[in-house]
Amino acid sequence: MSYEFRVSEFEMDHEAYMDFLLRHHDELNLPYTFGMKLSFISSPLFLGKAMLIINEESYDMVGAAGFGYGTGPDDYEDQHICQIEVAFIEKELRGSTLFVQGLRALVHAIKAGNPDVRQVQFWASAAEEELDRLFAKFLALPGSTKSIVNHLALFTIPFHELEAYCNRLR
Repeated sequence: MSYEFRVSEFEMDHEAYMDFLLRHHDELNLPYTFGMKLSFISSPLFLGKAMLIINEESYDMVGAAGFGYGTGPDDYEDQHICQIEVAFIEKELRGSTLFVQGLRALVHAIKAGNPDVRQVQFWASAAEEELDRLFAKFLALPGSTKSIVNHLALFTIPFHELEAYCNRLR
């Protein structure tokens, strides 16, 4: 199967992004109230970029990702940090090469939006054991860290290491 990775530019893309993630909000495993989830998934539309993953045959959305530049504690002035707010691929496609393709597209979109990004970070539930294998790959990259804060894990990865990792994946 072929997929299109499209950065959301138009109102119809924003709507498709929000609709897709709202339909899957329970599967995002975000330990927040619905209002907080809504804030996290919508913030890339204002503070960064949203990416749609579309099956080119059926033209159905099968995934989405969103990120912003800067962090709340520093009033979004720390633009060298890119925070991934959400990344979701439909369950039946997670074991496929779609993840690798999506990660490459995400890294490309981050760099295109701000070539000065030096760090990527994201939060996940500290109890998400099924994701430990995936996150271990990121933690194996030089300079990557994991910190536990209130039952959440904060992962930080040097952007150039993530970019090099994507270039090695085939």
